[in-house]
Amino acid sequence: MKKTIGMFVVVMMSFMASCFAQAEPTKVSTLRVALYPYVPDRLALFHKIEAIFESGNPGVNLELVDDSSILWDYYSGGLQATKADVYEVDTILLSDLIQSGKITELKLPREDYSDEVKAAVSRNGKTYGVPHWLCGNFLFYKKGDTEIESAATWGDLNKILSSRNESLFVDFKGKSTLGEWYLTVLSELYGLDEAQTLISESDRLDDEALSKLNVMLESCPAGFCRSDDLHDRTGYYSRAFVSGKSSAYVGYSESLHYGIQYYLDNCTESSGCVSPEDIAVRRLPDFAKATKSGGIGWVDALAVDAKLTPTKQLLAMKFIEFMASDEAYQAVLAPDWGEAPKYLISATTTLDIKGAPLYPALYSAHSGRGTGIHIGLNDKLRAIGNQLDCELPISRTDKKTLERCAK
Repeated sequence: MKKTIGMFVVVMMSFMASCFAQAEPTKVSTLRVALYPYVPDRLALFHKIEAIFESGNPGVNLELVDDSSILWDYYSGGLQATKADVYEVDTILLSDLIQSGKITELKLPREDYSDEVKAAVSRNGKTYGVPHWLCGNFLFYKKGDTEIESAATWGDLNKILSSRNESLFVDFKGKSTLGEWYLTVLSELYGLDEAQTLISESDRLDDEALSKLNVMLESCPAGFCRSDDLHDRTGYYSRAFVSGKSSAYVGYSESLHYGIQYYLDNCTESSGCVSPEDIAVRRLPDFAKATKSGGIGWVDALAVDAKLTPTKQLLAMKFIEFMASDEAYQAVLAPDWGEAPKYLISATTTLDIKGAPLYPALYSAHSGRGTGIHIGLNDKLRAIGNQLDCELPISRTDKKTLERCAK
C-alpha cells in the first residue's frame, strides 16, 4: 500500500511539474521604434505594421515611441533627444546623428535602390540607414492639360495660368518648408554641393534665389500659400485642388491622399470635383532654363541605436528588413475599401500597388533628385526659413508674422 501511494505521489508531482512548465509565460522582447511621424494616418499605419510583425515573431512586443518630442519637435532636436531602438530618420538629419554617435553602421537588406538613394544613407563609404520612403515636391494638375504638362519653367507656368485667369496653390509657410524651397532654388542656380556650402558659410540670403521664390507665388491668389492657418491644416491645398479651387497645386506625394479622401467622402458627379482618375503629376518646372540641379528630394531611412546589445541589434535589423520588404510595403500602401491611397513613395521602384495608379508617374518624376547631406544643414535651413518668412510677401491679416518681422 505504501508503495502504491508513493508511486501515486511521484506521478502527481511529475504531472504538476509538467503543467507548471507549460504554463510558464513566453519571455517577451520589446522593440521600441520611433517612426517618421508626418505620414497619413500614422497610428493606423503603425498598428498594421505591428500586427503583421508580431504575428510573424512570437515573443516580440513592438512599441511605438510617440511622445511630443517626436510629434512636435522632430526637426528641432526632438529626434536627437528620443530614446528608441530603431529610428526613422529624415536623411537631412543623418549626418548630425552620426556625428553625435546616436546611430550605428549597418548593411542594406536589398540591392534595388538607386544610386541617389544609396548616397542619401551613406557617409564616407559607410551605410547608416535602410531607405524606406522617398519625399519631395511635385506638381499636380488635371489630366489632359497639355499646357501645364509641358511648361518648362515657373515663368512659363505663370503665363499659362495668367492667360486663363487661373491659379496654383503651394504651401509657402513653415521654417522647414521655406528652407527646403530655398535649397531647391539655390541648387538650380549653383548645383547642390555648392548650394550646401553657401548655406553653411553665410547667413545672407541670395538675392537671385529670393527673386525666383517670389516668381513661384505669382499665380497664388491672395489669402493662400502664405498662410500659417492653412499651413497647419494638413492636406488643405490638396483638398482645395480636388474641390476645384485651383488648376494645379504643388505638394509632397502623400499630400494627395487628403485630396482623394475628400473626393471619396464628399464629391458626387455634379459637385465639380476633380476625380482621382483625372489627376496627373509631373516634376516641378525649372526656375531657370539652364538649371544645375536634378531636383531636391529626401529619404526617410531606418537606423539602429548605437548602444543596443548584440541580441537587440539582431532584432532591430529583423524589423528593419521586414519594413523594407515588398510584403510590408504592399500591406501599408494598398488602400482598403473606401480609403484613399497614402501615396507614400517606397524607396524601391519595383512595386505595383493596386488601387494607386499614379505610382509609376511619381517614381519617374522623383528620379535623379539629390539630397542635402551636410552636418547642420537642417538647422541652417530652418533659420533661413525664418528669414524668408519676413522677406516674402506677408498677408495683412497675418498679424503674428507682421509683428515678428517688424522687430
